[in-house]
Formats: sequence, structure tokens, C-alpha cells
Amino acid sequence: MQGCSRVRDRRGYSLGELLWVIVILSIIAGLALPRLDWVKLRVNSEQRNIAMQLTYAQRLAVSLQNNVQLTIDHANRRLLVDEDANNDGVFQSGERRRVIQLDDGINFERNGVADLPSPAPTNEITTIVYRRDGSADQAGVIFMNTTRGVNSGLNNDARAMEIIRATGRAITYKYLGGTWVKGS
Repeated sequence: MQGCSRVRDRRGYSLGELLWVIVILSIIAGLALPRLDWVKLRVNSEQRNIAMQLTYAQRLAVSLQNNVQLTIDHANRRLLVDEDANNDGVFQSGERRRVIQLDDGINFERNGVADLPSPAPTNEITTIVYRRDGSADQAGVIFMNTTRGVNSGLNNDARAMEIIRATGRAITYKYLGGTWVKGS
């Protein structure tokens, strides 16, 4: 008798129980997925990527002891990173270039958003040169937005990166509720 009850306890889950689990998970997924804003997740990801590329370029300039120039190509939605081996400010065939392409639907657009809170600079920069000591050649702001935000005129997807001249550091911002909020 005891051998028979031991076998019955080990038999596993029935098909009905597995179907109930699948139905419950489907309902939870059906409620959660429409609430996710994939475009906002992508613009946040691209902002982190560009901030990381700025940090990488700064550290590269220090380690190579050469200038590293970053150029924002608005028309093609990309960032060009040039290692200026002879510090002449001109990209030549013997120097290395990396191209960082933005995701579809993400671009370098300001789209009429307000300036960053003071004392942040107000000029939008298209070229940054990191020097051998890690400083940037100028202070300024890089703006990013989504195609959805530009087409609708709403700037809820707007992002910005403030470049500090003395340290070369990039501080990130999000545009929420009509004001800029410093990111992490």
C-alpha cells in the first residue's frame, strides 16, 4: 500500500494545470506589454551609448596622448570619432576613425526644447576635441530626440548631454514635464 502512494506523489503536473499557468501568464503579459514605451527605452539606450562614446574618446585621448575629435553628423544620424595622431585637426588616411550610427527613429535634434538649467551652456555643439589632458576644447550641449517627438512637436523623448570643458565630462538630462531633469 505504501509503495502505491509514493508513486502517486511523484507523477508531476497535469495538462490542465499547465494550461492554467499559460493562461495566467498570457493575461499578465497582455496587461504589461502595451504599457511599455519601446521608443523611450531606445532613446535612453542611445543616450547612454553616446555618453559612453564620449567617455571612451576622452580616455583614449589621455592614453594615446593625442587629440581625439568627435563630430556629430546630423544628416546621417551618426557620431564620428577621429584619432588625430598628429594633432592637426584634420582627419588623414593614416589615422583611425570609428563611426557610431544611431538607431532608427533616433536623431540629433533639439526640436525647440528649452535651454538646460543654469549655469549649463546654451550652445549646441557639433564638434568636440578631447585634448591629451582629458579636457574638452569647449563647453556645450548635445541634444537627442526621436522621430516621433520631432514629428508630433512634443519633446517628451528629448535628451541632452552637457559637456563640461575643464573635465570633459558628459552630464545627461531628460526632458520630463516641460523641465530638464539631471540623469544618472
